[in-house]
Amino acid sequence: ELTASFRAKGCPIMWSSWSRFFDDGICNAMDRWYGPRGLCIEEPENACYIFTGEAGLQTLKEILPTPEEVAAGWFYHSKHLDMFWTFGPDGKSYLDEKLKGEGVDTVVICGLWTDECIVSTAFAASSRGYDVVVPSDAVATATANHDIALTLLNGTCGKVLPTQDVVSYMATDFVLGERGAVKGVAYPDGRKDD
Repeated sequence: ELTASFRAKGCPIMWSSWSRFFDDGICNAMDRWYGPRGLCIEEPENACYIFTGEAGLQTLKEILPTPEEVAAGWFYHSKHLDMFWTFGPDGKSYLDEKLKGEGVDTVVICGLWTDECIVSTAFAASSRGYDVVVPSDAVATATANHDIALTLLNGTCGKVLPTQDVVSYMATDFVLGERGAVKGVAYPDGRKDD
């Protein structure tokens, strides 16, 4: 429903996938915390490194990008929890440059690992000047931290709403702002005051 509502209004949609492979050349806090074999003595594999196939990186068919969207660079792979932390050859954030190029000022973040990728990307988006919306029922995690993460996001860097509220807004109230308009203009995306 979200994908269809954004396409209907001509809004860009960015897809990303995340995975890590053993000995991929990255050493970050996740590696330092879990280590290459993990901390759990009974199950010594680090979940980051037990992934062995491309099937886990495939987008669900219900939200699959079109071939045109893929060709235009709207799908990319990242090795970082913060999806803004993937850089192009010019040293600039791939995601930030794509969004700025389209005049986007608000991001709606959906997907997996509410307490990892979603939180990291939401804070990064807010720090870069984007308004952030997280549909509460379009994100999930495998830990007990889902509700905590949503509370944190709603109180600090974004608005957490049910998917249906976002879809309704897109259908009835959304106005595509002037492309390239300067961020900071009051309500350039057509929002209404509560």
